[in-house]
Amino acid sequence: MTEVARGPASRAALSPALLDALHKHYGMALDASTRDIGGSSNLNLFVLDGDSRYVVRVYRPWVTTARLADIQYVRRVLAEGGVPCVQPVPTRTGSSWITIDDRLVEVEPFIAHDAKMDSWGSLEVGLPTLGRIHSLLKDVALSADGHTPPAHNNIQPQDVLGGTSRGTARIRQWDASQVELQVADDADELAHKVDHAQQTLAPLQQQLVHGDYWDNNVFFREGQIVHIADLDFMGGRARIDDLALTIYYTNSTFADNQISDERISKLLMLVNTYNSGLSEPLTAAERTALPVALARAPLAFIAMIAVIDSEAGAREMASEMSADIEWALSIMANLDRWQTIFTDPY
Repeated sequence: MTEVARGPASRAALSPALLDALHKHYGMALDASTRDIGGSSNLNLFVLDGDSRYVVRVYRPWVTTARLADIQYVRRVLAEGGVPCVQPVPTRTGSSWITIDDRLVEVEPFIAHDAKMDSWGSLEVGLPTLGRIHSLLKDVALSADGHTPPAHNNIQPQDVLGGTSRGTARIRQWDASQVELQVADDADELAHKVDHAQQTLAPLQQQLVHGDYWDNNVFFREGQIVHIADLDFMGGRARIDDLALTIYYTNSTFADNQISDERISKLLMLVNTYNSGLSEPLTAAERTALPVALARAPLAFIAMIAVIDSEAGAREMASEMSADIEWALSIMANLDRWQTIFTDPY
């Protein structure tokens, strides 16, 4: 698996050229309210044009026209299936994006919201929609660029050993602290345990998935989902990998009692809530594989350490992974227990 360099170096910045292009192609009269509203991958600008509010998204250089066309197509598929996804605002000539300095730029309506998916309650509301998304995308075919994200937050089973070892090798190349070296050792141990466990599991069907269903990619207003955003990590993999990422983020965010019976029961509740949104329920094989997918999830970020564009950024990532790797090792140490809970009863 080859990845592009990660980090802030290739993220776009607000520039006079960008402002001029938005005025020329979209007729926007921008003012001082234009501001960067965040996003780890792309530059996302809030733009007020008269009474209309927009989000301007400037992609990283590695996003191709084929991939953006597929992203916009998937948004249409989801919207037609009842999932709230906005469509791009066309330019004056009817195009759905423009190009500035070899970067693709699109504009979409700003959707007012009062919450994001970052609480147990919002997760319970949001997970059935992830199931709905997976059902709608099950048979969607895309180009090679659309199917394979150039930057990853997921690590495929066949890449676990190689990807992890590249990340831990970089940790050991700098003047690593004992804590950092322990993270590297634990991650290598976890990778071998996950790889061994994966060899005992049945192959799972691959399909198109959202790729980053969490937090400020799922917006709420008055308790209801009003906008599903950010298909930057959209790609083909087992649907439980997409679910596992959401559950992993959940467990990492709520750091209390992460390995307790109560926590496992709450995570199982989210799995069953997700399952309620599927047109084809989770199989026994998927439920058996899900704990291993959970343990594999943090290894994607260990692998990411190898391609972060600065040592400071790589070390920051490594410092954040200790508790998550420890949690994943606890899953592998008690895998029979996790698999029993996740499969019996349904």
